[in-house]
Amino acid sequence: MAAACMTAGVASAQEPIESITVKPENSVFKNSNFNKPVVVKSKEEAAKHFGKEAVASLVKAVDFKKQFVLVFAWRGSGGDQLNYTVAESFPEQITFSRQFGRTRDLRAHAKVFALRSNVKWSVKGRR
Repeated sequence: MAAACMTAGVASAQEPIESITVKPENSVFKNSNFNKPVVVKSKEEAAKHFGKEAVASLVKAVDFKKQFVLVFAWRGSGGDQLNYTVAESFPEQITFSRQFGRTRDLRAHAKVFALRSNVKWSVKGRR
């Protein structure tokens, strides 16, 4: 009986990180970079960086009482990728890193993630 309760508790636990598919406004590129994301902790803050429809979508996907949002926006090679690793600890520790593309085309990149509020995060790299 106790094992069943513990399993149900683990299954209902919220993931430490979730990718959110919403597009921020172009103004977010002024205040963000791959190593300096914009941190959004409320619907009101989200309205500063997202359009009306995107805010509505974000509010449906994110519980701001239990989560916050990181918005990474940068310009770089079309082949650039933003990766992350999750360290197995409690609370989890998430490290983001950029994999530079090899092409010389300049593209805008934006990635949005919802993180559980007790998760520790950092960005590896300076460029």
